[in-house]
Amino acid sequence: MGCAYALVALGFTIVFGVMHVVNFAHGHITMAAMFVSYCFSRYFGIDPYLSALLIFPLFLLVGALLYRTVVSPMITATPAAQMLTTLGLLIIIENSANLIFGGDLRGVRSILGESALHIDGVVLPWSRLVTAAGSLVVILSVWAFLRFTRFGTEIRAAASNQLGATLIGIPISRVFLRAFALATATAAFAGAMVVPFYLVSPFVGYDFMLKAFVISIIGGLGSLPGAVLAGLMIGVIEALGSFFLTASYATALVFGILMLVLLVRPSGLMGSMHA
Repeated sequence: MGCAYALVALGFTIVFGVMHVVNFAHGHITMAAMFVSYCFSRYFGIDPYLSALLIFPLFLLVGALLYRTVVSPMITATPAAQMLTTLGLLIIIENSANLIFGGDLRGVRSILGESALHIDGVVLPWSRLVTAAGSLVVILSVWAFLRFTRFGTEIRAAASNQLGATLIGIPISRVFLRAFALATATAAFAGAMVVPFYLVSPFVGYDFMLKAFVISIIGGLGSLPGAVLAGLMIGVIEALGSFFLTASYATALVFGILMLVLLVRPSGLMGSMHA
C-alpha cells in the first residue's frame, strides 16, 4: 500500500510542483480508475493487473481533457477559485459514480487470487507484491522521464521558474497539459493496481486524497523523491499500527507524524521538485 500511496502522491505533487494547484479531486480520479478496472473485469473478463496497462493511456487522455475543459480556465485564478473548481470536480466524479454504480462496496478478483509467497514463516500475498512492483516500476519510469527527456527538463524548468521558462521559449500551456495528464494517469494506474484487494465504492476517493495530501506535506510539496519516501513510510507505519494497535490508532499515528513534521521541518523531509 505504501508503494500505491506513493504513486498517488506522485501525481498530486507533480500538479502542485508545476502548476501550483492543489487538486482536491486527485483521489477521486483513483476511485474512477478503480471502477473502470471493475467494469473491465466484470464485462470483459480482463484481469485488474492487465487492465492497468489499458487504464494508464486511457487516463492520459482523460487528464488532457480535464485540463482543457476544467483546469486550464482557472490556472490564473485565485487560490480560492482553484480550490472550489477542483472541489466541484470531486463532487461531479463522486456523484456520477454513485449514480451509475450505487453506494455498495464492490470487489474485484485477480487471477492471483489468495496465492502467496512463503519465506521462513512470512506470508507475502502475490497480489500485493505485484502491486508494489508495478507501482515502483511506474514511479521509476516517471522519474527517468522527468530526469532524462526534453519534456522532463521543460517540466522541471517550469516548476523552478515559470517566467524564465517562458522567456527561453518553453510553451507553458503545453507543459501544464502534459503534466496534468501524467499526474492523472499515475493516480489511475495506482487505482487499478490496488483494486484486487481494496473494496471499491464512490467514496474511497477521500481516503486516497487524504493520504496523497499527507504524504505530499511530509515529503515536501513539489518533491518527487519526498513523495516516494513519505508514501513508503506511511504505508509501513499504517500497517504496523494496524497490527500492533488498531486501524483507527494507525490513522491517528499517521496524522501525529504529520504534525511532528510540520513542527520540526515545515518544508517537508526533502526539497522541491526543481531542487
